[in-house]
Amino acid sequence: MHKGSYKNYFHAKTTHRLTKLSTIAVASCVLLAMINIDASASSVTRHENVVHTFWFGNSRFAGLKKYWSPVTPLSPITSIAPTTSTTAAPGGSSNTTSTTPAPVIGGGGGGGGGGGGDGGTTTTTTPPATTTTTTPPATTTTTTPPATTTTTTTPTSGPGVTPASGLITAGPSRTECAELDFSDTGFAALQSAVSSWDATTNSTASCLLAYLNGAPTWTQWEDAWVTSAQYGYTQWVAQSPQSRQLVLQVDLIPASLENTNNPLSWEQSCAAGDFNSYATTLGNNLVAAGLQNSVIRLGPEMNGTWEADYMGSTAQEQSLWATCFDNEVTGLRQAAGENFLIDWNPNACNIPFSTIYPGNAYVDIIGLDAYDASCISSSPVTFSQLANEPDGLASVEAFANSQGKPMSLPEWGLFTSGGGDNPGYIDGIGSMVANGNFSFEAFFDAGDDNTLGLGAGTPLSLAAFQQWFGNS
Repeated sequence: MHKGSYKNYFHAKTTHRLTKLSTIAVASCVLLAMINIDASASSVTRHENVVHTFWFGNSRFAGLKKYWSPVTPLSPITSIAPTTSTTAAPGGSSNTTSTTPAPVIGGGGGGGGGGGGDGGTTTTTTPPATTTTTTPPATTTTTTPPATTTTTTTPTSGPGVTPASGLITAGPSRTECAELDFSDTGFAALQSAVSSWDATTNSTASCLLAYLNGAPTWTQWEDAWVTSAQYGYTQWVAQSPQSRQLVLQVDLIPASLENTNNPLSWEQSCAAGDFNSYATTLGNNLVAAGLQNSVIRLGPEMNGTWEADYMGSTAQEQSLWATCFDNEVTGLRQAAGENFLIDWNPNACNIPFSTIYPGNAYVDIIGLDAYDASCISSSPVTFSQLANEPDGLASVEAFANSQGKPMSLPEWGLFTSGGGDNPGYIDGIGSMVANGNFSFEAFFDAGDDNTLGLGAGTPLSLAAFQQWFGNS
């Protein structure tokens, strides 16, 4: 949805191998005596115990902030598991109440081995002072402890699994983000808005959204306003960098290049790589400000004519747009120290997947901006009707699953022209997120563009949100 020019909103292997090799060699001793001795013994005992520890996925983003207990999703929405596990489903843990299986991501494997040998003894008839036993009995055999023969595998991601940190992952981290209604006047105002949201919804927002659109020139596009300490975002993240981060909306171009009637005017240059260095500079500036773990919504809602970097209406324009996206992702990833996750984020309705999708190598998360207003009807519709519209929630989730990518909802919320106080919509979103492969969701509570916030004016929706996303 359109946020207006420069408007700011709220938007964290080792294969450890311990090898123990013990070798005892017994040499033959030849004693000078009056009786010729021809006896010798030797033994070699070898014990190797290998222990593997498996680290799941990209550890720098491993983990999830909070969980919601799955329940049966509203028919006919079906969450399609993006991966297959060979371990017991985490969805069967004690905090799962649904009869609909939740996605399972598991890992595992490991074991060890051991061995032993027998020893020998040497005997002589010489006087006792010269008698020698060459092999201590305690070292003749080595038994491998049973504990090292097998390794029990515990899933490292999925419903009911506690992560190593609270950052968004390119998997089912289901992190709660927020887009809040406040003026960007500094850290105190930002913290007050977050505290108010947490108290109202009985939840905990661990990521905030901010919009970088509207920068008039490349210089201002590279030097994103959110990196300035005066706004408080960098201070908020720095207080808990392993559990707080930003989700940043980034247009592909500055406002000075906007041409929605003829996007070829900038798409051809971008597709040729002319803008890559700007993306690298932006990435370097974000890292320098401590925002290296940000999720980048690059060119979001590209299928909306209200966006400066609108994809265009022809297959040629859309293909060039996708190449431009790839180039700028390449530029962002050149920034030293970056841990960005790239979110490809169309608006619901009219998504030409075949021409506009940039390719899996350039996308970490597939997002969808989805409000409770229909694409094809001016009248309120049920959640099931809404989700099953062409290029709606169900089809985008199916596409994400087909690409092996998690989904996100960078913007979802209530429209005044939708269902009003609409708990059925909240329930539908809550069920999808709880049961599907979702990286994060962000309710749009900024009070802009005819949206409704959660509070006294929407008591039923607020109660539904608290049920699905509130702290237990």
